[in-house]
Amino acid sequence: MHPGTLIVILLVLCAVGAVVAAVAVRHGNARRRVSREEFARQIGAREHDPRSGTRPSFGHFPEKDHYTGVPFTYAMEFTRSGVPVVASEVRSGGPNTQVRHVGTVQVPSGLPVDAPPLMVGEHWRWVIDPDTLQRVRALDGFPDSRIRAMCGDEEFARRVVTPELAAVFAAHRRMRCMPTVTFEQGVISTSVGMRLAPESLLRGTDMLIEMAAILRRQQGYQCD
Repeated sequence: MHPGTLIVILLVLCAVGAVVAAVAVRHGNARRRVSREEFARQIGAREHDPRSGTRPSFGHFPEKDHYTGVPFTYAMEFTRSGVPVVASEVRSGGPNTQVRHVGTVQVPSGLPVDAPPLMVGEHWRWVIDPDTLQRVRALDGFPDSRIRAMCGDEEFARRVVTPELAAVFAAHRRMRCMPTVTFEQGVISTSVGMRLAPESLLRGTDMLIEMAAILRRQQGYQCD
């Protein structure tokens, strides 16, 4: 076979492969949207889309969509065990990287809105301070030795991360790592994967509800 003919065949095959992959991605996204919308209807959630101009009745959205700057590309708001819940998605990435969706769920924490921001996770040595963008040593010495935290108020962090709360982190340890949870602006939030899959969404929601109940009981605060 002539080399030129072989090159043409390879180029055609690459083009066909790209088209098939694009179609598969579109179909996959469509299936996820249907599944997500069906799930929202099943649990009686109110859906929010930035294009419609609606937004959840509460929530903190520090991450903005990489492409449009909106606080979320999709959100749903519902009640579980009597607790209001907001789950949302946002896109991250850039022109030279694959689009990545980040799903987040949040519930009221029972802590004051002006309480110091606190992020809790596992085995960090250093973390980046979001205000100064400087590397700072993570706080350690919590009831569970694996837990690390980032907070500008160490006394507050140690008052929040009690043995009971640490036990919830340990109970929800997956893939050899505890979840990373943020306490900020009166809500508790955590990542639930790249998309709002029902199983991971509800698992994360139940964990946050359990944490919020502990905080209200231990700190003496009430949800707004």
